[in-house]
Amino acid sequence: MRDDMSKVLVEKPRGGLRSAYDTRGTRRKWRNRIDRDGESAPLRYGIRRDARERKGFGENLNPLYRYLSKQIHRPWAKVYSELSAHIDRRNTVQAHLFQHIDDRVAIQTFWRDGRVFVHQYSKPVPLEVCGVDLYVHPLTGILLPNRTAAGVRQRWKEACCTRKVAPNPDRRIGLPGMSVDRQWHRVKGIWYEASLCLLETGPEAAPAYDVVLGSLVNRDSKKVLAATYGFNDVYAWSKRQLPGKTLRKHGLESKAE
Repeated sequence: MRDDMSKVLVEKPRGGLRSAYDTRGTRRKWRNRIDRDGESAPLRYGIRRDARERKGFGENLNPLYRYLSKQIHRPWAKVYSELSAHIDRRNTVQAHLFQHIDDRVAIQTFWRDGRVFVHQYSKPVPLEVCGVDLYVHPLTGILLPNRTAAGVRQRWKEACCTRKVAPNPDRRIGLPGMSVDRQWHRVKGIWYEASLCLLETGPEAAPAYDVVLGSLVNRDSKKVLAATYGFNDVYAWSKRQLPGKTLRKHGLESKAE
């Protein structure tokens, strides 16, 4: 581990180097700036005052995560001792780095019924559903990779893609005889036929009331409109409740929530 790891992780480098120097042989632009009369320049300069850009707090955790990923198959006690030797836990700024270790390493693990469990969110969770990349084996104390984490993330991505592709259960479009400006929507358990209209998106356009959403919409509501109607430039200006005969024909049911 680098001896200056604590500085790499918590100290942000100074900026403003491009505007710091005036010409070759001078130090700072503002330090060499003198009024026309030549009498208003300060007599003394402090060291801290001379610095245009000082170091600030910067949470750069990627070097820490890269270091942990390279310590696989090593005893966690040795890895933790190296971290403690280079990061001062007595320093409040540096001590918070140990809190971010839990984001990548499951330290509080235990063995139950031939499986590894992790204490996560104040309850035991199987390692298979835990999203951390590394974990400490409860029996050997060795830092090991959580190979099931990649599968969990992949299943989560597939579920998100499935939800996006799947039709909206509260909307029906493209039915036989249905025009383009008509859609069926279920609002609070009741099915309605909504009539759509183009939304004015000019800079001086007034907001319009959407009867399906039950609120005013404007050009800033494109995400909500796209999720509701499939288009980001239309809104429902009127609606009527569908009769029971039509609902039974299409296998739908209205039930007030």
